Amino acid sequence: MQINTFRYTPKDVNCKLCTEYRGKRNRCPACPWIAERIEAGAVGYEEAVRDAFPRDKGDDPSLDGRLNAVIFSFPGSMFLDGEHRKRMEELKIRMGFQRRRDTPAWYAAMYLLTSNRTLRDRSVNCFCKHGIEFRYATVKGISPHDYTLLSAAKDLYSGASGIELNALVNKEVVDTLAFTLIINAVMIARYGCAALEIRERRRT
Repeated sequence: MQINTFRYTPKDVNCKLCTEYRGKRNRCPACPWIAERIEAGAVGYEEAVRDAFPRDKGDDPSLDGRLNAVIFSFPGSMFLDGEHRKRMEELKIRMGFQRRRDTPAWYAAMYLLTSNRTLRDRSVNCFCKHGIEFRYATVKGISPHDYTLLSAAKDLYSGASGIELNALVNKEVVDTLAFTLIINAVMIARYGCAALEIRERRRT
């Protein structure tokens, strides 16, 4: 059995080597290789967010404001703190690795459900050998914040188009912390766990 240990480096993903590169401008509106560039450490948080949530002129400006606030308050890690990272890593070890099960959506849900100890305790029984069974979550007495994250994790894991951007605009429904975590989880679902290694807000 061979284990693939290849990882992209910044040299591998130099934009000047891309077929879409035309001087300082690219022909495509969005980078087709952003996941590989994230893995190589060549993408900052702002570019990753902008790529995951492209905006049109007719979109709700309130969402633009929330996205901008998340970008400019990026602290250098997508984890809330060391305890958040520890809870997620412990759950990953506990569940082991299964190639078919452990999709980016699996890790995105895990990221949300380990964001605080209470939510982890309410949802830990959902993680099974074959996937995530959300019916095993303890929802009685759950806080609005944790229920929002639980619902977002379910939507991301199911692959539904369920996380509607317009629903994220209302601060009374989705608080600032929940909004930030959901934005990060969407990027994990789209780009894989490499997104968790983003350290800088911008890359030049």
